[in-house]
Amino acid sequence: MTDLRWARPEERGEIQSYLFESMGKIPHERWLNILDCRWNGLDEKYGVVVEEKGKIAGFLGIVFADREFLGVPYRTGNITSWFLEKPLRRSGLGQDMLAMITEPTGVTYTAISANFRSGALLKKIGWQNLEDQRVFWKRTDGLVPSDVQIFSGATALSGKLADEPAKIISDHAGLNLTPHLLSSANEDDLFFMTYKKYKGDNKTAHFEILHTGNPQILSNNITNIANLLLPKENAVLSSDKRFLVPCTGYDHSQKLQVARYFKPHNNLPARQIDFLYGEVVLLDLKIY
Repeated sequence: MTDLRWARPEERGEIQSYLFESMGKIPHERWLNILDCRWNGLDEKYGVVVEEKGKIAGFLGIVFADREFLGVPYRTGNITSWFLEKPLRRSGLGQDMLAMITEPTGVTYTAISANFRSGALLKKIGWQNLEDQRVFWKRTDGLVPSDVQIFSGATALSGKLADEPAKIISDHAGLNLTPHLLSSANEDDLFFMTYKKYKGDNKTAHFEILHTGNPQILSNNITNIANLLLPKENAVLSSDKRFLVPCTGYDHSQKLQVARYFKPHNNLPARQIDFLYGEVVLLDLKIY
């Protein structure tokens, strides 16, 4: 008999090992990051389980987080680590898993790294396209205005931030990402987050933008940011296109093989959906 149910608190260790054995690549200890409900407490829901003959035969995770945008609270739920044993696929169970995990109301749900099959399902059932383009900048020979500077790292930003960005830094302590504050004479300060990943045969350093506090100021200063953050060679600054308004002047762009999807609550704008508080930073994933 096959049973679909919410994962129990005491199953975290068993599910951690199941994901490691089933999905590989990611170290065993890191899988716990998507199960420990670090932003809500251990009693929070964290996934659904398919059980067959008393054994786990599938899992779909969810990372809930309570956030604020311009002082207005909202909740996100990032779906992650979707796996179902081969004999159970194409049976409708995958769609049932998704339906169960999105039962909680008042949540903006996101799917940041869907594969071809799950992406097709999300599109079929009406999830909206969140993003389908990545954009890239290289360092140029242009001069950065003398009044523009970037402070990087939690220590350098201490005492310089409003409550919302300060909480973001605190919530992501210990994870592999870097907070920045861009300061200039003519615009408000800009808070943004990045992390660095090496990609391709030549190990190009990708400085990935994970979050921005203001898409327009980011767009106005993106060349300055590239020139201040990037080394001279073999490095790019990269971002999802929605993070910049307007998004112009990039070195090149790339269409995603599978779009990112979301199911917004209360018309939360797409540009407010970032890579924080979810699987990308918890599992230390490369962004594609």
